[in-house]
Amino acid sequence: MLSDYLAGVIPQMIERGRVLTDSIPRNLPRDYDALRSTCKQYVDESILALESLENQAFSPEHLRVFKRIVSDMDLIETVGIAALNRASDTDHQLNMLIDKIAREINYPRLIPTVTTLSQNYFCIYPSFNLMCVPLIEGRFLLHLPDLYHELAHPLFTEKNDPLLELFQNRYRDALMHVLNYFEEEKLKAEERRGPNIYDMLHAWQRSWIKFWIEEFFCDLYGVYTLGPAFVWSHLHLAIKRGTDPFELSLMHATSHPCDNARMIAMLYALKLSGFHDVAERIQLQWGEFLEEISATGEPEYHRCYPSHLISKVAEYAWGAVKDMKVRIATPSVNDPVHTLLNEAWEQFWRNPSGYVEWEKQAVATLLTECARQ
Repeated sequence: MLSDYLAGVIPQMIERGRVLTDSIPRNLPRDYDALRSTCKQYVDESILALESLENQAFSPEHLRVFKRIVSDMDLIETVGIAALNRASDTDHQLNMLIDKIAREINYPRLIPTVTTLSQNYFCIYPSFNLMCVPLIEGRFLLHLPDLYHELAHPLFTEKNDPLLELFQNRYRDALMHVLNYFEEEKLKAEERRGPNIYDMLHAWQRSWIKFWIEEFFCDLYGVYTLGPAFVWSHLHLAIKRGTDPFELSLMHATSHPCDNARMIAMLYALKLSGFHDVAERIQLQWGEFLEEISATGEPEYHRCYPSHLISKVAEYAWGAVKDMKVRIATPSVNDPVHTLLNEAWEQFWRNPSGYVEWEKQAVATLLTECARQ
């Protein structure tokens, strides 16, 4: 049955790949050339894999290989080619903005393409070098600092680039530091023979190593290249969409560290880069927010997120960003996008009720500035 099925469906999938190639628009601005080339390459590789499978005698392993190819083609269709096929004027504007940001901070690699196809929040697909943002996010300023976070994710996977290897080496140093901390804590837990928290420590260790250090580094990259606006945007996101700021998974790995730990890391980084006064203001606002919602950490919180570990990760990230020779945000930096995103938060707190009207004009100014490049 499976042999006959694959004999019919593999040619159909090959034809699907050809149709996908034909669906790639040929009249988009040069901003999309890299994404077009990547999608075409991935489709070609999938077709070649299907043709190879088609020419082999059937074995049970063929179904597993076929499913992997189908999964790859689904991702190409629903992410990469969909972004190309539905590119809009809003996408073009955001691509001009990300280009402007990248030039301001001396971004050390190929600039991602931006699409407004995100169904949730900001995210990036490093394999496509494609950043996804919500549909109308480009018309507002307070969340745009998260673009800087997403710019950091591809830095971990780029190969054979001596400049980025310096960043990646610092990241590995942070991994080893965290790994050693939890190994020591697990050893203590075994020796004490008290309440068994070994499994919790192991789950936290897995979260830190697999997900959290990268997320911390991306947050810190945002702080070091943009400054206070990035930290204000985290407060904004935590209030609007966050859950418990001290959320602590006791047995399972989670993809992101809790909001309070992220804030502690950002505030430490803000002070490292010279923004002591603003850091104090944000820390005060964050403390008031936690108090008003009666948020406190469980006793285990400080074992999962010890302050010395968070500050050490912030220091590793500080070295990593400086090693790449990117432009560091300091109180004296006056680049246009940097200045506007930071001014937006100053305006918001100075005159909350009048902010909407100010923002409309500021967005128009930003788009005009981006169009000049």
